[in-house]
Amino acid sequence: MNNIIIRKETKDDYYATELCTLRAFWNIHGPGCNEHLMVHKLRDSEDYLPEISRVAELDGRIVGVVMYHKARIVDGDKEIEIISFGPLAVEPTCFNMGIGSRLMKETLKLAKEAGYLGIAVCGEPDYYPRLGFIRGRGTGLEHAVFGTPDPFMVYPLNDGFEKLKGKFYEAKVFEECDDEKEIEEFTKNFPYYKPLKLSCQWLHAEKLGRICEVQKNRYMIRFWEMEIPAKLKGKFYESEDTEFPLVGDYVTFTYNPYGDSTILSVCERSSMLQRPDQAKTGVMQYMVANADYTFIVTSLNDDYNYNRIARYASVALQGGSTPVVVLTKSDLCSNPGRYVSEVETISDKVRVHAISSIYNIGMDELSEYFVPGNTICLMGSSGAGKSTLINAVAGEEIMKTSEIREDDSKGRHTTTHRQLIELPNGVSIIDTPGMREIGMAETQDGIDETFSDIIELESCCKFSNCRHETEPGCAIKAAIESGELSAERYELYKNLGAENERNYAKKKAISKWQKEYKKFKKNME
Repeated sequence: MNNIIIRKETKDDYYATELCTLRAFWNIHGPGCNEHLMVHKLRDSEDYLPEISRVAELDGRIVGVVMYHKARIVDGDKEIEIISFGPLAVEPTCFNMGIGSRLMKETLKLAKEAGYLGIAVCGEPDYYPRLGFIRGRGTGLEHAVFGTPDPFMVYPLNDGFEKLKGKFYEAKVFEECDDEKEIEEFTKNFPYYKPLKLSCQWLHAEKLGRICEVQKNRYMIRFWEMEIPAKLKGKFYESEDTEFPLVGDYVTFTYNPYGDSTILSVCERSSMLQRPDQAKTGVMQYMVANADYTFIVTSLNDDYNYNRIARYASVALQGGSTPVVVLTKSDLCSNPGRYVSEVETISDKVRVHAISSIYNIGMDELSEYFVPGNTICLMGSSGAGKSTLINAVAGEEIMKTSEIREDDSKGRHTTTHRQLIELPNGVSIIDTPGMREIGMAETQDGIDETFSDIIELESCCKFSNCRHETEPGCAIKAAIESGELSAERYELYKNLGAENERNYAKKKAISKWQKEYKKFKKNME
């Protein structure tokens, strides 16, 4: 606190002040924010009060701002001038340092000395009463649009304010900050941050972050440039149907600067990848959340396996993520085009690229995925080139790499747990430990999407219950005989479907046993 300086804003501060405001309000009330545009426009307004507005500086950086402006109380044909403020913004990585309180206490004193009657504002109802603000309800004052909700508060400065009655109007400039195209264009002047639309907004005291690492019961939350250790709130353990946080999840949490923060809730997901836990047959292992693309990374050596790629693709499609097969080390393959053509037959929903990270071959094809705001999940065997790929894209060594073994072309594990990494350009990468096998369970929709051509052929069979064996009018048999469908592809489809059914049945049996055991244990108590 001793290093914080409260002072007037200068022209040299304008960009830093707007950036601080953007970061303070980003995704708090909805996707993105418009408060940084408010700051920009308010300076040119005749209602702006620079003589009592202030910024907070810490080690040469703007970490807080409060901007005051003229406001009015209208009662019939009578109009009285008062003041208001907003935005009050504090750099989000500097919370719990008392910056907001320092700004308010010093500027409230300046406003009183300037002779203003009082302040009215719509703000955080759990914060401002600590500074002496009172609810507007019952004072005879009300917001011209919202009436007297809890966020509408007032602060008497000098004698006479308590006698005011009527409706409160802010500076007109705030009505000019809602144009979405203008906000979008103005926001391009600042570093990219992903706008999110989530049901948890509006946020109050809780923070919004993203799970970047999970190790057993330990969680790490990515909050701006910080990584915060966290634990789960007790309610997560109260129900069998609770969804526990995964790497890639957006979560709300309360911040604890002295130990573990507390995760309060998991926000809705756009995608979720899962597979059967190999150690617990039939039990599902939930892997990552909110991956826009799943890079199925396979090197063009002994690691290449058509059937395994089809499995990965089905898992990605089932989870709502777009599968992208990245065939690495193309410089070591005499005919990479043959493999690209082969993988393309897996599904029309699978994208395929052959690349060499070392020699920059085909890397430009991946640029469409590395767009700010996208999240890419990396899956594949150890030594397939996942880490080398990301280092090449980032232009620096972000992830450790290891050589493959010469005797069997298999890689050594370089990633031991799932982790989310943010690249400087705003792309998020979720790296996963190498998997040479991936099972099928609860993935029927994904399998159907991967083999949509077979599903369409089945609908053309003469009989709806056709088993595609000896029945007449079977479209599957006809397609195989004509060469339209390969027997190998149809066999893979059947095997994956059968495996999915077996594992799903085992999962149900295990779940039933667990419930019966818990019931028995409870009765014994």
